Amino acid sequence: MPPRRVGPYVILSVIGRGGIGTVYRARHDASGRSLAVKVLGPAPAVDATAARRLAREYDVLRTLDHPNVVRVFDAGVSEGYSYLAMELVEGLDLRAYLSPVIDDEDLAPMGFDLDVTPAPASPGSTPDVDPGPDAIRALAAMMDEPDTEPHGVSWRPAPPSAHHPSPPRALLPPDVRDALNRPSRIERLRNAFGEVADALSYVHQRGLVHRDLKPSNIMVDDQRHARLMDFGLVKSATEAEDGLTQAGRVVGTYRYMSPEQAQGLPVDARSDLYSLGVILYELLTGAPPFTSADPVSLWRDILASPPSPVVASNPGADPRLAALAERLLSKDPARRLQTAGEVWSAVTGATTST
Repeated sequence: MPPRRVGPYVILSVIGRGGIGTVYRARHDASGRSLAVKVLGPAPAVDATAARRLAREYDVLRTLDHPNVVRVFDAGVSEGYSYLAMELVEGLDLRAYLSPVIDDEDLAPMGFDLDVTPAPASPGSTPDVDPGPDAIRALAAMMDEPDTEPHGVSWRPAPPSAHHPSPPRALLPPDVRDALNRPSRIERLRNAFGEVADALSYVHQRGLVHRDLKPSNIMVDDQRHARLMDFGLVKSATEAEDGLTQAGRVVGTYRYMSPEQAQGLPVDARSDLYSLGVILYELLTGAPPFTSADPVSLWRDILASPPSPVVASNPGADPRLAALAERLLSKDPARRLQTAGEVWSAVTGATTST
């Protein structure tokens, strides 16, 4: 059973569950503010590594101040439950926000008001009740993400001896291609992806690597601003080992991790850029570049299979975005773009990041 409260926060409902905890909608007793609280526990059900990761997530987030990075407020332990209180981002995850089955006219009822000038509130009026984005999330989900493994995995079959072609991608039906390439959707994609790249540039400039970028860790709020979230696996790029991952173990979400991360090797900012490439490829084609349900086959594809070109399944995809996704998916980190600022410039067409 979930706790009724942790520290000064009253637990209201479940928002989501991840590899190392459950995130709840909560209310701060004194101020009445609504926020999100990530909770581990109760002890002794929580292992020491998960608790230390939660503490590190708080330590990292409280040093970050960027409009596209979620804000953190508090952390502590209450009656055996470790918790992290953070900003409640009302909106949709990136995959749902850019689902081909919805467009601008569908986003307005979900709190995504297309009018940038808010209407004045009439005296005595109450805000509309949010119908809840869960139905849209269920409708929009293109593909399940395997849960992040909290401790990492140590299995690794023998590395492939040579590159082998990935399975051919089927040509998407015309109506799906039209929906994916709808100009208004591509514009939303550019805006959101550019904000993610800008946030990631800020994070990388502070010597950090996220290590768990995926669509469900990027929220788009009701003002259409992307927010980078879930820093539970963040580490310093200057550390060979972060102290919370045993040598040779793999942490992250397999489908989105870079080849070097999949091998348990030290990673730097370019590993996050590979993950951005996976996300962008998925947003352009409807599925990540490698989709095997078998962990060993998926691991081998990540290490040795070149992804099918975006145009193999979506010939009408934006050529600049397609080229960007394919470059970011290079197996060799040196062949990718080298900074998130370069990704931002490629997406927005600007020369320098703000």
